[in-house]
Amino acid sequence: MPLFNRRRANSASDQYNRRENSMVPRWTRPPERNTAEWIDMFSKSPRLAVVNRIASDLSFCSGRLYQVDGNGEEREMTSHPFLDFFDNCNPLYEYSSAAIWQLHEIYLLLKGEGYFIIERDAIGRPAELWPVPIHWVYMTPYLNHPLYSIRTTSGSIIEVPVEDMFIQKTLNPLDPTMRGLGEAESLSDEVETDEYAAKFQKRFFYNDATPNVVISMPGSSDEQRKRFRTEWLERFQGVFKAHGIATVGGETQVHRLGDHMKDLDMVEGRKFLRDASLEHFGMPREIMGITENSNRSTAEAAQFIYAQNVLTPRLVRREEAVNKQIIPAFGDDLVWRYDDIVPRNVEFDKTRALEGWNAGILLKDEARDLLDFAPAKTGGNVYKSSFSDTFIGEDEDPVEITAGLAAMQYNEPEDTRDTRDTQDTINVENDAGKSAAIEIEDPEDDSIEILDAYGEKASGRRVSLSAAERSEVAALRECGATFEVAMMKFFRAQTRLIAAALGETTKADNDVWVGMSEYFNDDGSANYEAWNLLDAATQEGLARKFASSLIDWTKENATLQKIFEPLWRQTYGTGAAHAQKLYGVQAVNRPELVSTAKLRGGQRIAHIQQVTKDRIGQIVYSGIEHGDSTKKIAASILEDLGGKPGDKKIEARAKLIARQEATTSLTAGQHDMMYNAGAMTKTWHHRPQKNPRDGTPPGTADHVELDGVERQITEKFLTNLGNKLEHPRDPTAPAEEVINCRCYLTYGGF
Repeated sequence: MPLFNRRRANSASDQYNRRENSMVPRWTRPPERNTAEWIDMFSKSPRLAVVNRIASDLSFCSGRLYQVDGNGEEREMTSHPFLDFFDNCNPLYEYSSAAIWQLHEIYLLLKGEGYFIIERDAIGRPAELWPVPIHWVYMTPYLNHPLYSIRTTSGSIIEVPVEDMFIQKTLNPLDPTMRGLGEAESLSDEVETDEYAAKFQKRFFYNDATPNVVISMPGSSDEQRKRFRTEWLERFQGVFKAHGIATVGGETQVHRLGDHMKDLDMVEGRKFLRDASLEHFGMPREIMGITENSNRSTAEAAQFIYAQNVLTPRLVRREEAVNKQIIPAFGDDLVWRYDDIVPRNVEFDKTRALEGWNAGILLKDEARDLLDFAPAKTGGNVYKSSFSDTFIGEDEDPVEITAGLAAMQYNEPEDTRDTRDTQDTINVENDAGKSAAIEIEDPEDDSIEILDAYGEKASGRRVSLSAAERSEVAALRECGATFEVAMMKFFRAQTRLIAAALGETTKADNDVWVGMSEYFNDDGSANYEAWNLLDAATQEGLARKFASSLIDWTKENATLQKIFEPLWRQTYGTGAAHAQKLYGVQAVNRPELVSTAKLRGGQRIAHIQQVTKDRIGQIVYSGIEHGDSTKKIAASILEDLGGKPGDKKIEARAKLIARQEATTSLTAGQHDMMYNAGAMTKTWHHRPQKNPRDGTPPGTADHVELDGVERQITEKFLTNLGNKLEHPRDPTAPAEEVINCRCYLTYGGF
């Protein structure tokens, strides 16, 4: 329901021509009587210098013109009639764009109003802006009179329609229909007080004919008083006679007429008025050149506060006025935006750029922009991968660590295959007993024919067993190093947590040895008697309990899960891609690892942590048995866990886990890829190696007997231990079937 029972008018003039509009003024508003005097005071009072500073800084603000399409997208316009007009909006040289906007802002701050007469071209677009002093605006629009009456210097009055007047106005809270309310007007008392103080000081130094003292000499004649004055001046006038001692004969009286400047505290009073003016406008003191108690930090903060809190709100109001009163004449799809004038925090932007890039959050070009660098010529729209990052302790050698990581990433993996039948030469002894090298023939072609679902040859498609083997080795080389680096980083971080819990690096929050205090003496040495009273099961239970209480192992599981999940997905995809390339099934979509639970990684993570806890428990158990102190036991735990660069034990364990995780994910990705490609059969191949998994000793897994066994793609292989495996390194199989397994599959029937 319309509040005033009317429809929205099309223009500002229509608002004044509608009789039912009860919200426009019923009469005009002339300027206040002291408007001209107040503007004249601006040129005299230093307390209003802040007005000029704000107006001057706002006069040079640049902006951009944008064209808005139907979807709300903005496109910058670099050439347009509005830009030509805005850069040169008055034909007079002295009325430059910066000069008239500075004057406009001064009027706004002093009296809350600013006017431009808009001169238009032949098609109605603004062509010129003419500033109008606010005390020249004799009459403002009112009901049925949508015109501004302006008295010129010649005394003539011109009538300007509302549409041809650019206006900004600070509304008066008492009555918004009144003339504007200048922000500086509430400082009028302070400004006048400072003006009177300045004039008082001027009169003091100029000499206002008021003597400081009057000496009264009752009963003396004019001749005696003149002689007294002459002698007084002779005795005390001059630089070298100052501060002398005077004596007089007879009765005299001294009367002081004026106050001393020091007693009036004039300087501090004017400083108080100055600070009051700055506080009123929210102006930092440093902006006005007042550097008392300032430093570089406060100066930079002052620039930010000034731009953010003082200039920006005024600039936004001007931008709104331009978009509402000028831009529509050039097109309805245009918008004017002033550039951001708030200074950037260089150090903060630097931190954002470097941390955002290193964390993989920002693109390279986004980081370069924060550092004020030009976009990269190539590769600017990339994120940084953080998989190879590592944490270094303060006591670790960065050179040694980086060298070790480089070796892990780029060294060839150990090839454990038996290469006796693939080498080019062999050494034999001739008849003279000397060693001689003889050439041997290349191995026979090991490629196999891929049969289709009906057992027929599939268009001559073949796959080489050695190619399949090399493909898996290449994939392992590609992904294994990433897992290895991640595990080394995790183990080092975990070792630091355990060291902190043991109090080896920092003072622990809780004494982890409290639960076993009765089995140690006050000096930390083991108490054999108390320990030997326990049976072996209880002793082992206490050692396990101690290991479990060192750190939050559940949190460690979650941390390792978080590290492994993206690596599992990446390696799974790599395995699928290698199978896709090897079998030439490029047209088939690769599978995605929707849930990492398929790889049973959580169980392996729990096993990794359990092995660590068992090793700690065993060290504690053995340490007490040998009578070691708590300090020695703690040192033994940290030595066993490793974590230092070059520690072979920790590197070997990390390499074993990394290889297992990488091969498990790779094989799963290969198998799922071939299932999607329509493969009907799969054949197990045992890779020849120095220590084959051949069931030796009895009761161990035998994968040699599976070599060449073919199954349907959905069928599982049955091992000699009775375990069912979907493929080598099946994550559902027990450890004895999958650890260090190097078997692989070939696929057919598609």
